[in-house]
Order: sequence, then C-alpha cells, then structure tokens
Amino acid sequence: MEIKPVMESPGSAEPEELRNLLKHIIGSRTFNKSPRLCSLLEFITENSLSGNLENLTEQQIGIQVFKRSPGYNSGEDTIVRGTARLLRQRLEQYYQDEGRNDSFRITIPKGGYVAHFEANTEAYQNRIMGQLDTVSAPDPGSAHSIESERTGWPTSARILVSLCCALAILSPLGIYFWMQSPQPALPAKGPQPLWHALFMADRKTIIVPGDASLDAYIAWEQRSVSLEDYANQNYQHNVTNSRPPSKRDVPLSIRSVTPMADLRLVSELVRVPERMGMPALERNMEIRYARDIAIADTHDNNLILIGSETFNPWVTLYQPQMDFVAHWDFVNDIYVIDNKAPKKGEQEHYYYDRRKSDAQNAFTHVAFVENSQGQGNVLVVEGTTMGTTYGAVNFFNQEQLWKPVIDAATGPAGHIRNFEVLLSGGFVHGGVSNTRIIAIHIH
Repeated sequence: MEIKPVMESPGSAEPEELRNLLKHIIGSRTFNKSPRLCSLLEFITENSLSGNLENLTEQQIGIQVFKRSPGYNSGEDTIVRGTARLLRQRLEQYYQDEGRNDSFRITIPKGGYVAHFEANTEAYQNRIMGQLDTVSAPDPGSAHSIESERTGWPTSARILVSLCCALAILSPLGIYFWMQSPQPALPAKGPQPLWHALFMADRKTIIVPGDASLDAYIAWEQRSVSLEDYANQNYQHNVTNSRPPSKRDVPLSIRSVTPMADLRLVSELVRVPERMGMPALERNMEIRYARDIAIADTHDNNLILIGSETFNPWVTLYQPQMDFVAHWDFVNDIYVIDNKAPKKGEQEHYYYDRRKSDAQNAFTHVAFVENSQGQGNVLVVEGTTMGTTYGAVNFFNQEQLWKPVIDAATGPAGHIRNFEVLLSGGFVHGGVSNTRIIAIHIH
C-alpha cells in the first residue's frame, strides 16, 4: 500500500483562486440576498487584488460603489462606514457557517478598506486530522494493510509519528482553550471614580488610539489636516511627497498605523472592567481606529481619545473645554503645550524641541471632560511625542500620582468633576521615566 504524505502547507493563493472564492461567497446563502454588501465586497476585493489601492478610500468607495457625488460630505453621510461594518459582521457569520472549510478567508480590518487574504488554518488542521485518521486506521481487511507490509516502518513507529503529529496540532488548541477559561478576578486597581465615569452599563465606551500614519503624512507633506478634512478623508487626495514609489504600495495617507505606546495604554484600559469588579462591562467597550470614527459616534458615547491633534484630530472637538492644548509646529519640529489659564508657578507654554540632541523633559496631558457633543464623558490623553502616552500609563498605575488628582476632583457625593493634569518625565528610548505632576486644574 502506498502511503501519501499527510502534511501539506496552507501556502498562498493565486489571484484567480481568490476571485473564484469571491464568486462562491457572493453566491452563498449568507450573501446572495444582500446586493449592497456583495457590491462592496467585490469592489474591495478586486481593487485589493489589482493593487488599485487609491480606489479604496471612503470617498472613492462612496462615489464608485454607492454613486455619491464627488466631494460629498462623508462625515455626515456614513454609508461607506456603516456598510463596511455590516460587511465585516456578515463575513464573520459566513466563516462561522458556510465558509468554515474554505481554504482562504477574506477579511477587511477595521480602520481601512483594503482586503486581507488569510489561509484558513482551522480548515487546514481539520484536513490534516482527517488524513491522520486515515493513516492510523487502515482497513483491517485489506490484503495490503500497513501492518502486513514488511518493507514499511514498524507499526510502533507509525503510531508514534501519528501521535506526534496529532499533539503538534492539538497542543496549541489546548493552550487556547486554557487561555479562554475563567481566570482569577483581578484586585481593584487605579482611579475607580474615573473608571466608573467612563465605563457604564447603559453607555458604550469607545477607545480611539492614535493614527500614526496621519502624523507621518503631515510631516512628509508639510500641511495640516483639519478634523473636517480628516473625517471626510479629503486629505488623501493631496499626495505629493508621501506618494509611494510603486502603485501596489499602500499610500501613506490610507495606511493604518498605531503607536506602540497607545496600544500599551489600550491593553491597560481593556482590563478596567475587571479591575472594577464588573467584567460584564467589557461588552460595552469598542476599540476603533481614529479614521473609522464618525461624528455620530461622539454624540452619546463615552470616548477615550489617545493622541494629540496630528494623531487624533477628534480631540479638537474638546479643546475649547480644556486649559491645556497640545500642538505640533511641523515646520520647525517643535511640540508645545499651551496653558490658557496659568496658575501661580505654571508656565504659559511647555516646549519639546525634537531638533535638540540633549536630554529634555517630555510632557503628557490627561484631561477628563463632559462630552460637549452630547451625552457621556471624554478622556483625552495627548503629549509632546507619541511615546509620552507612557506617561499616562504611569499615571493610571501609580496611586501616588493619580490619588491627589482624583481626590481633588471627586465631590462629597462621589461625582467626579472635569479635571486636567499635566505630567512631566524623562523621555528615554521611546518611553517616559520619573513621571511627576507639574499642574492640576479642576473645573
């Protein structure tokens, strides 16, 4: 009996194979009655495969797929973002049912509209397990069974190889399920009055890390981007210095890049409901890329905005409520935090000059304000470099830093007032050390 190899690599798909997969998805029960989702999926997939990434902006999709007029206001007309959100949900539903055995999966990561094509490792592992069963359990009635072949491996060796292969596949699954099992509750930690004002049972909390590709775009193009242009993505058509050398490269203006410091803070924030003893609140939490936010999201949600205006233009909505405002002079490469209401001993301006090679302090601004756009509360974290977000991580994790601020801002009934705190620390190798408070403003 000839034994064929049981291990095969998932490999990479050819464009034609992916196009056939697209046809299969569009014709499935999950999609065949949703022409709008099919049109969007087909447009995104085809342009991603062809490398025409300049067509995969919100404006271009609105114009080419949904027949909107050129220059339409995508901040008010959110048909692209809304349909893309439904499309991601429908794809997830498809791969849980009809498409669970597809060799490849089409995904559209949040924050952009470029399709990713991923090997379906679960289906691949299922095929391997099926092949292992075939090899390890031959037909006992066969005249040429594995056991009767004198020239093959000994039976014990074949069983050992089969067991090793099975363990190699099942061990990661065991680790995964162990990680998903309930873990011991974390002790209460951090500024609880602040957390209770931001994470609620009756209101969604949207965490918005910074868009580092926008900051890089501003640096390369030497032009500012207003919130209106960012929300409508009009700036993506003004590309000169940041244009990629190849047509197949993703333009800088539509790349999705987030600073590691922001992700470090996000990793702390997603554990807050557990630290509050209310893990069910995780269901009311979302993490959104800044470019994927619409003005409607600011109306009735709690928001946590990470990054100054060149990383997260949504913070400009709340600058009128704040005494401290961070700006970047991209022409001279100098960050400044303006103090609009300096108290005794405070400066009117705090500078960080990136042109200087000698050591200088970096500044982090943390502000808690009511949502002036509607209901809810807003937490703003910004600073003089992308790495200064680590200053906020230090603030929330060190009781000697947050306690005097939270105590001063919390009233007798436990209600927390608007507050701002300005932090300073040494900027060392992309992080912040020796964080200290240099200003507290309670409103």
